[in-house]
Amino acid sequence: MPLLLAEAANYEAADPTRPVIPGFEVIATVAQGSPGSDGSFLLATDTKTLNEYADFAEANGLLLFLDLQFGRKSIEAELAKVRPLLSRPHVHLALDPEFAIRAGETPGIHIGELSAEEIAVAQELLAQLVREESLPPKILIVHQFREDMILGKERLREIPGVQLVIDADGHGSPKLKIDSYIFLIQEQPVGFSGFKLFYRQDEPLMTPREVLALSPSPDLIIYQ
Repeated sequence: MPLLLAEAANYEAADPTRPVIPGFEVIATVAQGSPGSDGSFLLATDTKTLNEYADFAEANGLLLFLDLQFGRKSIEAELAKVRPLLSRPHVHLALDPEFAIRAGETPGIHIGELSAEEIAVAQELLAQLVREESLPPKILIVHQFREDMILGKERLREIPGVQLVIDADGHGSPKLKIDSYIFLIQEQPVGFSGFKLFYRQDEPLMTPREVLALSPSPDLIIYQ
């Protein structure tokens, strides 16, 4: 929590004209290297733990993002697990295409993908929640560090009530990260822009001013 608030303050200092809302991203369903008893290569975080995170975030004025990795499960099946939590106004959703694998693939060895149509399933669910429960707009993050992680990206569309964020994921040097951001975000614009930084793997770690100087300037910034 102290580190989170310190980073938020760093960005407020770098650009006082842009309000900063801090949040946590928690992996709600975790891809595994072995298939498990059901062959899904997936382990779900227990509901009690997710509710504890949701309660903590609400009590401290934070957003909470529930990140879904998929293994060999369908997007519909994994969305059903977190749907009750998504009814809470401060809880939002993130999708991790890297771990959505097909037959013959293993998480951590193969890089998975989601199609624009699968992402649209999540968008529609969130939009339905917003309409039916009179909620504020939901944020949907889709992590991407390779072009082939989102199939048919040009078919992605914004849906009322859902703020779609494509997050330029991946670690490396500033030049590598900036080049990736230009390719995935600037040259393939969809919705809002996101940028991820890694405390241990990025050498050197970009400063808030360097991050905000990207074009377009990121709307969502994640530290891992």
